Amino acid sequence: MAASELSADQQKKVDSLREAVADKLQASAELRVWCTNSCLQRYLRAREWDLTKATKQLHKSTEWRESYRPDSIRWEDIQEEAKTGKTYLGQHRDLDGRPVIIMRPRNENSKNVDRQLKFLVYNLELASRRADEAGEGKMTWLIDFEGYSYRNAPPIKLSLHALHLLQSHYPERLGLALCYHPPMLFSLTWKATSPFIDPVTYRKIHFVDKDDKGRTFMSEMFGDQHLEACLGGTNAFVFDYESHGHQMREEDAKLQRSIKEAAES
Repeated sequence: MAASELSADQQKKVDSLREAVADKLQASAELRVWCTNSCLQRYLRAREWDLTKATKQLHKSTEWRESYRPDSIRWEDIQEEAKTGKTYLGQHRDLDGRPVIIMRPRNENSKNVDRQLKFLVYNLELASRRADEAGEGKMTWLIDFEGYSYRNAPPIKLSLHALHLLQSHYPERLGLALCYHPPMLFSLTWKATSPFIDPVTYRKIHFVDKDDKGRTFMSEMFGDQHLEACLGGTNAFVFDYESHGHQMREEDAKLQRSIKEAAES
């Protein structure tokens, strides 16, 4: 929602929310880069424009960002997690213009929950910036469950942490989550985590089978030419760790330039 589309009351709430964290923004270039008008609007929309609730949540997020420092995570910090291509930002957006995070649990290569969470946050930050560039502000998650097993299934603790991060500190970021060809085994994880998913997020989660209906749905969401062949499309893309790392270093440098500009302004 652009500023011009806000009602007078909504704009007043955006201004009040910004004022509530003004001291923190003044002291931190990183927070100023993150806490844009669009960011403030997302926190208000997530709390149905309840200023008190949005202010409380925004304060929690600024405290989290000050302590966890998601914008200071570099490729070198998480590159070991990325080697197998278990999670990465896709080459193409979906047909609604949203950046796509592709996840493949079968490629899990770590049991370190803290490092896994840092890797997830790195990708959420990247996808969020890409989403803002497009103006949509939202991202799509495409989870490819082919080869999912007890061996590579993420621990419930990690799934709950990830859910908490998304709902608490990335409100209104998820546009769509597609669970592609989930096996019966996944139902155990879903049963454990779904009660903690808020109703708005829950409605954005779709389960897609590898049948004709599923292939049609995937084609309509991504376009065959942009959809990887292993997902039913015609795109020959295969994840390459070295080229991906080069791209991520460029993204890191771009973010640091933005923070430096904010610090000097």
